[in-house]
Amino acid sequence: MHGDLSLLFLCLAPFLVLASPSGKLMSRFIPQHPPKHYSWPLAPRITIISMFTPEEGAWLVPLDLKYNISVPGLSMLYPHVHCDDKGWICQMTTGESEINAAASTTALFFSPYFDFTSTYFMIVGIAGGNPYYTTTGSAANWTTGYFGFGTTAPDMYPGMSNWYGTEVFELNTNLLARVMDVVKDVKLNDTADAAAFAPANLPPTIVQCDVATSDVWFSGAMLSEAMGNITEIWTNGTGKYCTTAEEDNATLESAVRAHLAGMVDYSRFILLRTVSDFDRQPPNVTAYDSLTGPQGGFEVAITNIFSCAFRGCRLELGSI
Repeated sequence: MHGDLSLLFLCLAPFLVLASPSGKLMSRFIPQHPPKHYSWPLAPRITIISMFTPEEGAWLVPLDLKYNISVPGLSMLYPHVHCDDKGWICQMTTGESEINAAASTTALFFSPYFDFTSTYFMIVGIAGGNPYYTTTGSAANWTTGYFGFGTTAPDMYPGMSNWYGTEVFELNTNLLARVMDVVKDVKLNDTADAAAFAPANLPPTIVQCDVATSDVWFSGAMLSEAMGNITEIWTNGTGKYCTTAEEDNATLESAVRAHLAGMVDYSRFILLRTVSDFDRQPPNVTAYDSLTGPQGGFEVAITNIFSCAFRGCRLELGSI
């Protein structure tokens, strides 16, 4: 996971003045070379948010997302939103790291090309995994040497003056419960290479837990224990850190701001991560060798993105 770089650019697009249903005039940008059979602004039933090319590739062909909509403000590497023939399912890719996730999703949520007020969003990607599933150890010690900003010991809760307001996000638990009920029996893919690294050779399963977001790609038992301790403290002991990622808090902060502006409905966001590697080394392996060596999970994690998330898509396209 990488350091932040700041990038500012301006995008201009032609616009048309349209009459709203109430008769009042309003400005609406219309994409250049838009699919002719779409009505604007487009109102997808579900939008999938990916972070980089392999995650994006899990969706484009299986869902026939062949219509490209160029949206000003998206990543220069991923300038298009891809949609199906009816405009019901769309997919966008943010680019990796928190700064790309925040910038790209903000551009998307506030784009006048779309009406997202009734859209369900699925943030779906691969992640590092905690083989113990829950946070490890007690925070009341100095085994890692890490403690939070504005504190003097690992077991201290930061004062309110030291909160940025983007540390912890909670999604709609009712929606989560319904999606979990639908996907719990999905048969996930596995390989012999991936199974060789799994704790006790357990097969892939679907679990409900929490994601730790960091722009720094941390690996090894000491750093992972420190992040687990922080998760436990910041959530008053309720957080179950089981996967690691580098974009989710940034995407969710953009979603909160867009919700407050009336552009999206935050209660319609769901987050799914498939594990491609483990965040710490197994016994008798160094943290460095665990980080740099193969773990056999990347391809199967990419495959399971569609296997699991598409069941959730079908639910969201139905009668949630």
